Amino acid sequence: MTSTDRKAHNALKTCWNCPSINLAGKVDFRACGQAAEGFDKDTSAGDQLMAECKRRPGLGLFDPMAITFEECPEWLEGPYGFMLKDMRVMILGIDGYLGWTLALKLGRLGYRVSGVDNYSRRSWLAERGGHTIVPIARMTDRLHAASEVLGVNINFRAIDIYRERERLREFLDEVKPEAIIHYAECPAAPFSMIDLDHASFVQENNVLGTLGVLFMMRDILPETSLVKLGTMGEYGAPLTGRPIFEGVFPADAVLHWDDRQWSLGGEMTPRDPVSFYHVSKVQDTFNVYEACKYWWLRSYDIMQGIIYGVHTDEVSADPRLRTRLDVDEWFGTVINRFVSQAVIGYPLTVYGSGEQTRAFIALEDAMQCMVRLINSPPEPGQYGVVNQMSGYYSVMDLAKTIGRVASQEFGLRVTIQRLENPRVEADRHPFEPVFDALPDEFGFQAQHAPEDVVYEMLKLLTEPKIRARILEKKHLICPSTWWSGAKKQARRLEVLEETTYG
Repeated sequence: MTSTDRKAHNALKTCWNCPSINLAGKVDFRACGQAAEGFDKDTSAGDQLMAECKRRPGLGLFDPMAITFEECPEWLEGPYGFMLKDMRVMILGIDGYLGWTLALKLGRLGYRVSGVDNYSRRSWLAERGGHTIVPIARMTDRLHAASEVLGVNINFRAIDIYRERERLREFLDEVKPEAIIHYAECPAAPFSMIDLDHASFVQENNVLGTLGVLFMMRDILPETSLVKLGTMGEYGAPLTGRPIFEGVFPADAVLHWDDRQWSLGGEMTPRDPVSFYHVSKVQDTFNVYEACKYWWLRSYDIMQGIIYGVHTDEVSADPRLRTRLDVDEWFGTVINRFVSQAVIGYPLTVYGSGEQTRAFIALEDAMQCMVRLINSPPEPGQYGVVNQMSGYYSVMDLAKTIGRVASQEFGLRVTIQRLENPRVEADRHPFEPVFDALPDEFGFQAQHAPEDVVYEMLKLLTEPKIRARILEKKHLICPSTWWSGAKKQARRLEVLEETTYG
């Protein structure tokens, strides 16, 4: 590759970004608040930034900005940019929908994967009386199958990251991961709105669990990068139509008021969380942001759109490797829920007008994003944000798309029902998210359109055994958790037959 335009997205990143850098005792930059560019790069200067490499001690002291990933023998070019050879990645929440899928993908790519989980997601579904409609194996069986089928060996510990902090600290110190993927939070807005006990649990578990991880990184893993799962729901849907920028306002953003103007460049964009769960994610955002500022940790905050799908090459390689799929009102996300409803002839449950617009990304595309971010660590002290999505659609348009694919390709008769909306949200609103960072800075290109993913889902979910699992729990689909605290089933407002929308 001779042209910079053709290089991998992270080819020109340097040791300054690499988690193998060792700055301890060389420059006390964390105390002085200076960034890399603040140091004199003249070799005759006494305050030149110098470092050592944990992987290549023979280098001695060197300028960490003088060697690029492309030039370093520890970084090897792969399908998602240069990757650190045998990179140690720990996934918090490895038993979940995303955690397990990512673990298999990373392991197959050659990363050394470890992970923790306390099986909470399984417990929360049991509390609801539900189950994942795609059967998943016990963790011991999953680990054995990953080794047997894919040659992937995962170092797993059953640990609650909030209530078993000392055990987590010991595991982190033992593994010394070079990247930590944080999926270990309760991810359900309706779950957080059930009552005081559930709202308190979600905020305690999510916020304090994350805070503990940040302190442990400060003490034992200051060079490790944190890839933290946030949500596009932190932003809400601004009724003014203001663009939803990626975490912070762009450099040229200006506030005009009272015949004066101020630059907003670099300031955090406003948040308008849409549930107590989303409030916990906003608190996470500020805690991670402050930790990067105070301790020069490095982190990406992933403002993720709604994920959908059941397929990656890894999870589809063997039934024991399947990841979970939830369709109940607490944990079932909208496309996954709608496809399951179409399979059993249950009218698709659109809340209100269905004109609410949300960001979405397919499971396989989300995994590509995560690998690219892992391969491209931020600088020390950098709090980076990406809006992880591949497009945005109204709920009603998605319901119609699913109806068309299900009827035309699988001969299913699909109806759509509009229900009273149990949530507090605008039915109609502008929505202009900015999601440029992933394609522009990390080389991401979405590979999977909603129609194709829906088709792949229907192939699996129409299998008799899985269809029977959906039918068994269909009573959990209709919403009964109201943001107002009301205790009732949502009332049907209208039914749309296929002939009226197809």
